[in-house]
Amino acid sequence: MGIVILLLLIYASVIYAFSYDRDSDNADYLIVLGCKLNNNKPTDTLVSRIEKTVSYLERNPDCKVIVSGGITEGNTISEADVMEKLLIEKGIDPSRIIKEDQALDTYENFYYSRKLMEEGKKICFCSSDYHILRSKLMATKNGIKPSSISSRSSIKELLIHMPIEEFFIIKNSIEK
Repeated sequence: MGIVILLLLIYASVIYAFSYDRDSDNADYLIVLGCKLNNNKPTDTLVSRIEKTVSYLERNPDCKVIVSGGITEGNTISEADVMEKLLIEKGIDPSRIIKEDQALDTYENFYYSRKLMEEGKKICFCSSDYHILRSKLMATKNGIKPSSISSRSSIKELLIHMPIEEFFIIKNSIEK
């Protein structure tokens, strides 16, 4: 049992190391990765990503934002619709927002978003801290080399997602 805990701590350290914002300012596009809604309402995780996005967009006024996420099970509106609404409520000019509402997973977030951007532009993405490593892997699979910004997660999210769920998802993504 001690070995398992040690391995999970090492893995969690690697995930956390990737979550720091690096070389993220002055991007032409910021892709905000969606996360599942709860009865058409944003979760705390999604709200945290939007708050981080607003802060970034205020510092980078020429950046366009792509809100990426489709309609997930149990909902009737897309994650992109909810994110767009939240950004507008927080004062972001609607002309800066590009909506991508087909993606149902992280790979598709980058796949569909890439089609909405001009080639040769600086790209950054926003997701939760525990999700940055996997997101960078999926971006690379789509030919995108982005910088990233991360919203901080609650202890509960870190204990559930980071060591267990993310490990198996990343493992499966690498094997594909």
